[in-house]
Amino acid sequence: LLVGVIPVCLYGQEDENADPDQESQENVSQRPIEEIQVTGERTLLTMRNEIIREEENLYRIFNELNSHDRFDITCKEERRVFSNIPARNCLPKFFTDLRMDTNRFALSELRQAFSPDGVDSALFDMGMAKMKNDRQIRELAAGDYQALSEEMLRIASENPEYLNILMKVADLKANYQAAREERFGSDN
Repeated sequence: LLVGVIPVCLYGQEDENADPDQESQENVSQRPIEEIQVTGERTLLTMRNEIIREEENLYRIFNELNSHDRFDITCKEERRVFSNIPARNCLPKFFTDLRMDTNRFALSELRQAFSPDGVDSALFDMGMAKMKNDRQIRELAAGDYQALSEEMLRIASENPEYLNILMKVADLKANYQAAREERFGSDN
């Protein structure tokens, strides 16, 4: 019984032979170490890559939290018509579905215009007239885009992590645009 009490009593007593310099060194070593961060000038490419990484993270979180799969956003590299320069597009599922459905019939008309005998210009023109560009499809999906904005606002108000990443992406894009304008001028 006495053995259990002795260590408790000794724990509360100070050591009379303790070196005061050693105690101050122990206190100093418990302070956090100061860090110096040096940030060099970032290139436009590194800024753009950081935006892409953060957007991927943002959309991953959004896709997990949104209320409907049609709001899921995916990003991919696409080449524009008459260009080999890839452009990164992040589009909601409802837009890509509408684009596919809207242009499906136009593509079938265009396929029928080609035969071993040549191109039937009337069928080709009918197919081209039915094609809708992305701006026209966005106009058709205006209500869906409004619902998407409301969903993003809801998630941002309920999830601080999403809101922080959203603000970080906005800051990164603003910094990128400012650096780009500084380098190339505001005309680009």
